[in-house]
Amino acid sequence: MLLVAGQLLYWPGLHLMRGDPVPALAVTGVVTATLIMGAGLLLRRDRPVPALAVVLAGGLLALPAMPAGQQWIAEYDAVLFIWVADLIAPFSIAVRGTGRQTAAALGVVIVWETSVSAYQEGVGADLAVTGLLTAVFCGMVAVLGRRRGRWNAARADAARRLAAAQRTEREATDAERRRLARELHDVTAHHLTSIVVNSSAAEMLGDQRPDLKSEALDFAARTGRETLDALHRLVAVMPATATSGDQPELGDLAEGFRALGQRITLDLPSGEPGPELAEAVYGIAREALTNTLRYAPGGEVLVRWDGTALLVEDDGGGTVTSTAGLGGGRGLTGMRERAETAGGTCEAGPRDGGGWRVRAVFAGDGGTELRAYRGSPAVIDAALVVTAILVQMLGLAAGLEDGMTVAIAVPVVIAQVAHALPLLLRRQEPWGVFAVTAVTGLLFPLLVHAGAVPAGLGYVFVFGCAAELVMVYTVAARGAVPSATPLTIPAVALSWGLSMSLLLAAGLPNDGETAQDRLVLASVTTVMFIGLLGLLMAVPALIFWLFGSAARRRRDRRHALEEGGVATALIQATHRAMAERHRIAAGLHRDVLRHAADVPAAAVRGDISGVLASARAALTAMRSLLDKEVSPSASE
Repeated sequence: MLLVAGQLLYWPGLHLMRGDPVPALAVTGVVTATLIMGAGLLLRRDRPVPALAVVLAGGLLALPAMPAGQQWIAEYDAVLFIWVADLIAPFSIAVRGTGRQTAAALGVVIVWETSVSAYQEGVGADLAVTGLLTAVFCGMVAVLGRRRGRWNAARADAARRLAAAQRTEREATDAERRRLARELHDVTAHHLTSIVVNSSAAEMLGDQRPDLKSEALDFAARTGRETLDALHRLVAVMPATATSGDQPELGDLAEGFRALGQRITLDLPSGEPGPELAEAVYGIAREALTNTLRYAPGGEVLVRWDGTALLVEDDGGGTVTSTAGLGGGRGLTGMRERAETAGGTCEAGPRDGGGWRVRAVFAGDGGTELRAYRGSPAVIDAALVVTAILVQMLGLAAGLEDGMTVAIAVPVVIAQVAHALPLLLRRQEPWGVFAVTAVTGLLFPLLVHAGAVPAGLGYVFVFGCAAELVMVYTVAARGAVPSATPLTIPAVALSWGLSMSLLLAAGLPNDGETAQDRLVLASVTTVMFIGLLGLLMAVPALIFWLFGSAARRRRDRRHALEEGGVATALIQATHRAMAERHRIAAGLHRDVLRHAADVPAAAVRGDISGVLASARAALTAMRSLLDKEVSPSASE
């Protein structure tokens, strides 16, 4: 809106207020074009491509109102303000669109601006210069737009990471509860439930099968000690950071359940799961097999892993022993959580024909990572190199108008390309590339003194300082030892002052002096101009250095706010998780281990009822602990 208001105030407002003669058709055309182009800019954030189309359409409507060759056009420069819309619209595409959209938009704008120039001024030698300038400006627009787009994407990504870290901090306690609940439930289901199942069967069928009692006691003694050891290990490692142990195998798990009387068919067409999925697959399979032991003892069970999916299903056969109430109600939830942690899904339900089925599906590589496309810094640097070369060639365009031949232009172009090409490595080696650009800048006076370029055409190199200025900015923004970056200002001033002085000295007239006199004159002139031109060059160098230093400070502040916030949140999450481990470890040591220790002791005494009672008490204590710790009402 400010752009539209400024345009209308400047033209036709200012000229009408002064009483200048302005054609009514031109006023109508420019006002209409201004309003349409302003409306197009309103779309640039949400619909940048249509915004450019509207802007160009507005400019097209203004052309019939500005006939070619009219003196008032050159005198008043009617579209001085709104013309900027032709750059703002493609800039918005570069920020929010894809690389292809940006390239297409710039091509359209370059053709459009060149065509308008040809319409107003005719086709002549100046048209090439106009097209070159347009390409330079459009290239700068593309570089700045893509850079801004990358900046926006980085900020959005940082905000997401900070939000995720803060969410992790808030949920750390609950997440640790759930993780420890799964570990404790595994111990509960696999060990204590097995003891209860066997002891119940021995107690129920003791009269018909006296041998079951001794087998159940042996199993209870052995498994009770394993349970006690597992609980001791779990309590011991809880206060520390969780570490991954040896990779569990489904084959060993199946053998353990076969020893409990389950008839298990193990099918592994793709072998054991890889390390990225082994823990999740093993945990889900163990929970599913424990459920078959509880609800379908002695039945046929299929365990199949094909590399991406785990299937555990039983036929529902066997006689269910007195195990009601042993489950903690977390088995299915725990399996789903394990699958989600590994990037998969898990479903469980009745099987056709009877029995139960558990199926977990994973990505083939343990989960695919989504990668958001971002503009490559290499592409931006390449565009910057092209822009620097085009800027340098502005002097070449003037030389071509003065009759420069192709034989002279070729070494000029080669020197300018060699001078700008090192910018491709400016991010990796800021100081090294700065030194290279300072040295290659001396190629320009060397070409003149070597006779490859006439002394009178030395001005074609006047814009060659673009590469040095870019490197002053880069070193200030990215260079190591920030306190040393101000040295680039006098360094580039001296380098460019020397180059330009040598060019000027080469162009001094020869009035018949001897070679010695000419050398003395050139030396004195060179020294004088080094100081003068060096001072002039120090001004833009200082400006570029200030911009680069400001960019470094902004980046450092953002890093401190974003990465520092993420690190703080993650540290707090770790502390909360550690506190929860300590709390659950204390509860296990106080309540569960006491009852678990009575299981093997009762088995050694031959007390099957004591084994059953102690195992049930341990299960009840553990379930009570888990219910207390994971309930939503359990606050920190």
